[in-house]
Amino acid sequence: MSIKVLLAVDGSEVSDRACDRLVALARAGAPFEVTVIQVQPFMSIEAQAMHLQSYGEAAMASARKRLDAAGIPYQTHIAMGPAGVRICEFADAGGFELVMLGTKGLGWVNTVLMGSVAKHVIESSKVPVVLVR
Repeated sequence: MSIKVLLAVDGSEVSDRACDRLVALARAGAPFEVTVIQVQPFMSIEAQAMHLQSYGEAAMASARKRLDAAGIPYQTHIAMGPAGVRICEFADAGGFELVMLGTKGLGWVNTVLMGSVAKHVIESSKVPVVLVR
């Protein structure tokens, strides 16, 4: 029986460490069913049509490379809106058993405090959350 894991990434170094941790656990024998989620901020309709997919794919590239190298199958999902809210909504709707993400992302506020996305997810998620530093 596998554990449904939602790996939230933003392309940051800390996000890469969260992915590396997931890979290490999988190599140790943890049976994961992985979905990688990347959330873009709100964009105009025109920007969505031109950039949402490409920006999301770029932010997931490092995680995809790591998972591919480890031979771990995964699905991807790109969403738009407030990242913490979308991660929690997707985790709940998808029946995930675990959410994994880095403590800080790319936002400037995250250089001072625990990431606002991570804070929102640990406070709002209905499923267990693993934060990686």
